[in-house]
Amino acid sequence: MRPTLKPMVIVLIVLTVLSCKPSQYAFQKDAPLNLTRAYFNNWTTGVKIGSVGVNVYFANLIPEKNITIDSVYFRKMKGKLKEGKGLYTSRLTKRLTNAEDNALTTTGFFPFKLENRECAISYIQDGVTKYYKVNYLDEKEGVYYPDGPTDN
Repeated sequence: MRPTLKPMVIVLIVLTVLSCKPSQYAFQKDAPLNLTRAYFNNWTTGVKIGSVGVNVYFANLIPEKNITIDSVYFRKMKGKLKEGKGLYTSRLTKRLTNAEDNALTTTGFFPFKLENRECAISYIQDGVTKYYKVNYLDEKEGVYYPDGPTDN
């Protein structure tokens, strides 16, 4: 390499490194929350209703102070997490019915590459949305709702 090219190559390398920014969907290594157990079950409805989906449960999901638990990403679906008695839950719908108030949670854009039993939890810390990967969810027995899933 000619001596005049060396400084130019170094400048290009530095500019390339500085222009790279981390993905907004990167997982946090240490999340400010505790989780003892994660599991899911598939659900289906009667033929008239026709919906299918997954219920996701996080037992003893305890966020640190000033942390807001937001959503779950699982099997190319996204849903809001709702706080209940000792756990957070989300009902994810794979196939939609004609019934009102039934939101399809399958997303066209899915920001994570996750295995079949992995999910991501989004949470808000200091106004910034961050993500934590849960490496394994237990599968429980499925549920059949002849008249559609209940609200709780």
